[in-house]
Amino acid sequence: MAIALLSATAQVEAKDAKVDLVSKVFRDGEYTPHVYLESEILRRYGEGDMATDNAGLLRRRYWDPSTEWEIVIVSNPDIGPKYRTIDEIRVSPVLTGKQAHSTTESLKGLTLRGVGIGDPASSAESATRRYGQTHRSKERLGLFDVERICGYLDGTSICFDIREEKVVAMAVGAGP
Repeated sequence: MAIALLSATAQVEAKDAKVDLVSKVFRDGEYTPHVYLESEILRRYGEGDMATDNAGLLRRRYWDPSTEWEIVIVSNPDIGPKYRTIDEIRVSPVLTGKQAHSTTESLKGLTLRGVGIGDPASSAESATRRYGQTHRSKERLGLFDVERICGYLDGTSICFDIREEKVVAMAVGAGP
């Protein structure tokens, strides 16, 4: 019986390891009701190319060869590794460094609230207004200045980075 339980547990863990976490969170369009633990991301995609940013946050970069998009997953190192959650997941064809070595699942056809990379800024603005309270800011994405448009609702966010009136990055997150 114990062997059967161990086998069933291993099968469930193997199945869970195949879940395409990045695609799922964008398809769902929000983090609620489940915010990913950093350990879930590490188990599925590996360590990634990790760096600490100016704010002291951990940024893990991954690569999707099918779309040639960079995936950046942000977490707060002040929280113990066992309980550390993911604060933001961003996808973009704009690289913020050298191409990452670690890869994720294919992100072909990925949209956030019906908005995709390359769509007009007006689509992103509409999606954030429908999502919740909005905020705009000037940001830097790789070598480019972008305008970030975010919608906030119940501790979650959706954000779009705009350059030359086109969406060049999409992000989902937890927290303000």
